[in-house]
Amino acid sequence: MVENQGIPMRENDFVTGPRAPGERVEGLPWWYFVLIGLLVASTDLSQQFSDRYSWVALLPVALVAVHLTLWFTLLNRRRRYLRAIWRSKQALVLVAVLFALRLLLQVGLAKLTDEAAPLHSYRHLVIGLVMLVVTTAGAWFDQWLVLRVVNKDPAS
Repeated sequence: MVENQGIPMRENDFVTGPRAPGERVEGLPWWYFVLIGLLVASTDLSQQFSDRYSWVALLPVALVAVHLTLWFTLLNRRRRYLRAIWRSKQALVLVAVLFALRLLLQVGLAKLTDEAAPLHSYRHLVIGLVMLVVTTAGAWFDQWLVLRVVNKDPAS
């Protein structure tokens, strides 16, 4: 039988996993959430500017490379906490909301840009910026919710 060795395998293990008394789980740094937002927005931003700047088409690939590099180096210590945060129910809701928001933005901007021609040229920029802000804020809020429960003082 494989022993858990103190590494959380599920969200519930993360919340109740073994830790020293008074030990607080640190959250991920703010720039990580901006990186996640940029990763989500990178496709739209590259589509918006790739006709003028050919190198911008490589933006999503570059951001994935940066993300993976950080994942295996700088964020290595916090990887188990990060997995638990992204497997939480709030994270699944965030993904569903982002998907629905993206569809609504595309449909709404398509209807709006049919009537106002100059807006058509900025559709991907608007979608990219909205997705950047919503993803960054949503991911940070998800971490805040999980850490609030995890770091809750058992005495209170």
